Amino acid sequence: MLFRSNIPAPEYPFKIDYNSTIMLLGSCFSDNIGNYFARHQFNVNSNPFGVLFNPISIERSLRLLMNPDRFDKDRYFYKTRDLWVSFAHHGRFSRENFEDFEQNIMEQLEMASDFLRRTDVLFVTFGTAFCYKFIPRDLIVSNCHKIPNYQFQRFRLSEKQIVTQWKDTIDMLLAVRPELKIVFTVSPVRHVGDGLHENTLSKAVLLLATEKLVDNEHTFYFPSYEYLMDDLRDYRFYAKDLYHPNDLAVEYIEEKVAESFFDPQTAEQVRLVAQQNKFRAHRRLRVE
Repeated sequence: MLFRSNIPAPEYPFKIDYNSTIMLLGSCFSDNIGNYFARHQFNVNSNPFGVLFNPISIERSLRLLMNPDRFDKDRYFYKTRDLWVSFAHHGRFSRENFEDFEQNIMEQLEMASDFLRRTDVLFVTFGTAFCYKFIPRDLIVSNCHKIPNYQFQRFRLSEKQIVTQWKDTIDMLLAVRPELKIVFTVSPVRHVGDGLHENTLSKAVLLLATEKLVDNEHTFYFPSYEYLMDDLRDYRFYAKDLYHPNDLAVEYIEEKVAESFFDPQTAEQVRLVAQQNKFRAHRRLRVE
């Protein structure tokens, strides 16, 4: 008797090994998988702009990485009451001191731009189809930075808007890096702040858009959303907030990543690195 839908790990016409260069952009789920690659000593760059949720902000970050000289500080930098913030970045980049703030952002932008041009596999995780536009600058923001909500317009992207914007960017990426493989995924994290029904509509838009984007030998889909929503499908795999996956669920999806993208030799290397990590973390008993 079956009690769950067991989704097999998808197969891809390429593999990731220790010679691969990996970049991840998108929601906090990208951070989870990025941390997995980093823990196992892969050459990885995860979320150089911080966590990004909507497809337009993620797409814009790639354009900025391809053309860092076009980063418009006057458009993206903003002074709140206490902090300097960037509308292209997550709040972890915010600083009280402008010189530190500017230097950190520009250094990270330069390093990530160079990394992207060497990237073999790019993972892109869409979190929500809802966007916030900062009305005074007519700018879709990556983060509202606790600025009063009356200064923003909230709206949901359409499938067509996402696909149209991303098609051009994919072409630009492949012109710079013809060998690049792009793996799209939709975050299983539920954005309950949008409302449960609205979150469902948002995820549906993202799933429809990724289906249209995965249409050639360079673009692929990894079913992280389906693993949590259809395979695990139980609140015991969620954190206490009931919308983020817990450590057990993340570990399960990490195993699926390994099954899908590692050949046997790389899988063995990953196992050995995990053993070394466990040994280093082990606290030896003191002998008196």
